[in-house]
Amino acid sequence: MNALLANETENILQDAAGVLEQDQEQKFRITNLEQATWAMRKLRALSAKEDDIKKVAQAELSRIQGWMEAEIRDIDSSRQFFIGILEAYHRGLFQNDPKVKTIKTPYGRLKLTKQQLELQRNETAIKDWAKDNKPDVLIPQEPKLDWSGLKKQLKINDDKAIDPATGEVIPGITVINREPKFTVEVDV
Repeated sequence: MNALLANETENILQDAAGVLEQDQEQKFRITNLEQATWAMRKLRALSAKEDDIKKVAQAELSRIQGWMEAEIRDIDSSRQFFIGILEAYHRGLFQNDPKVKTIKTPYGRLKLTKQQLELQRNETAIKDWAKDNKPDVLIPQEPKLDWSGLKKQLKINDDKAIDPATGEVIPGITVINREPKFTVEVDV
C-alpha cells in the first residue's frame, strides 16, 4: 500500500467517528462532487486495507493448509498400512471359516460384506439391441426448452412477451420491470 493510501487508511476511523457523531445530531449527506470524491477516496482506502488484510491472511492460510496436508498425508499412509494388515488378517480367517464375516474389537469392527454384481455397460450397444428386442425398456425423452434461444426471439411489450413472427402472447412468461441496480466501483 502506498504512503498516501496508508495515511488515508489511518484517518478513516477518525473521520468515520466524526461522521457518526455528526450523524446523531443531523443526517450526513453528500451534497456535492467534492464530498462524493472524499467519500470515494475513503472507500478506496478501505478497499486497500481490506486487500492487505486478505493477502496476509491468505499467506497464513496457505502455510497452514500446506502443513495440514502434509500431516494428513502421513496419517493416511499409516491408516492405509493398518487397514491393509487388518484386511489380510480378516480375509485369512474368512478363507478358513466363511462364517467369520465380522470381527469385533474394543475399538471397532472388521466386516466383510458381500457386494452386488457390478455391470459395466455400453449404452449405445444396449440401446441398439433394445430397439429390436425390448423396446419397452427405452424411455422416450421429453423435449427441453432452449431458453436463451427463445429469449433472443422475444419482443417485450409492456408486461407481455410476444412472438414477433405471429404477434401471439407467449404463455408462461411474466415480465417484471426491475429498479436500476446501484453499485459502487472503487478504483484501486
